[in-house]
Amino acid sequence: MTYACTCLHLALTCSDNIQNGLETGVDCGGLCPLNDGVRNGGEIGIDCDGPCTKRCNGRVCTSAEDCWSGVCGLNKTCSVPSCSDNIQNGLETGVDCGGVCPLKCDSQSCKRCSECKSGVCTNWPRCTEATCYDGVRNGGEIGIDCDGPCLRRCNGRACISDDDCWSGVCGINKTCSGK
Repeated sequence: MTYACTCLHLALTCSDNIQNGLETGVDCGGLCPLNDGVRNGGEIGIDCDGPCTKRCNGRVCTSAEDCWSGVCGLNKTCSVPSCSDNIQNGLETGVDCGGVCPLKCDSQSCKRCSECKSGVCTNWPRCTEATCYDGVRNGGEIGIDCDGPCLRRCNGRACISDDDCWSGVCGINKTCSGK
């Protein structure tokens, strides 16, 4: 007995409402022109407007989901992320702070200590408040974890007892000194 078989080759298209071929989404990505990082396929901007569901910057929007940038401004137009749009977006690690923004985050997410107002990024990835035992000169301290709001005195400052000094040593001349 012989079996005959007919192979049917269906052409994959970027408009068949199915994610197939090398597409990364339904009819987009891969070999399809939408969402490929290039202005093509009738798009008005790179991967926005025209046949795309996301709007380009400067176009009318009703919500952030409408915009390719993820920002629908107060004037109801899509815009680029900024450090003053009251949204955590772009490369920010908090709302309008950290990352590329000059404002340091306070009690928000962080990747580096330099992104935090206190200079302390612990319990990754969160900025923490300044304390007198965090190992960083912050929060009005005169030295690292001493003077200012801290009870312990910095080296070279006047003291009465060892307990007054951050170093734990109140010298003969009644000044705090290192051990």
